[in-house]
Amino acid sequence: MNRDTLAQGLGAATAGMEMAISILTGCVLGYVACGLVNENVAYIGLMIGAVLGLVLGIYRLYKKYR
Repeated sequence: MNRDTLAQGLGAATAGMEMAISILTGCVLGYVACGLVNENVAYIGLMIGAVLGLVLGIYRLYKKYR
């Protein structure tokens, strides 16, 4: 296996993990934040957190690979 191919594969895996972690962190923070206000609407915070985590993840990938 070529070292360049391995480095590219590991870079792609790292980028994917960063994206997943940012989305999961947004979900957890959104759920907890809205759950503290009102438990009946905690799922709305989950969705908002997921979207914000996705946006943040895309932004971080853009900054890293531009």
